[in-house]
Amino acid sequence: MDEFSFSPRFLQELAEWEQTASSKDRAQLDHILAATIQNPTLAGRAPSFYDPIIPSYLYRLGTVLIHFRVTTDQVEFLNLFFRRS
Repeated sequence: MDEFSFSPRFLQELAEWEQTASSKDRAQLDHILAATIQNPTLAGRAPSFYDPIIPSYLYRLGTVLIHFRVTTDQVEFLNLFFRRS
């Protein structure tokens, strides 16, 4: 699957997270987002049980938690959860 989108909320959270993230953290996030787009059935994901009609998943990467769902034609990144200081 090569199509993806970001929810407005994800983009807001990403902008906030990037203010304090290290370059290593940013590179890891880029890598896992790309891996999720290529293979949404990524090992380590867990169902979020948020919407049973369009299931979504959580994936932990270090100190962040990525919330995403897979539709018929794309991966949509919904939220980026992280510890705020």
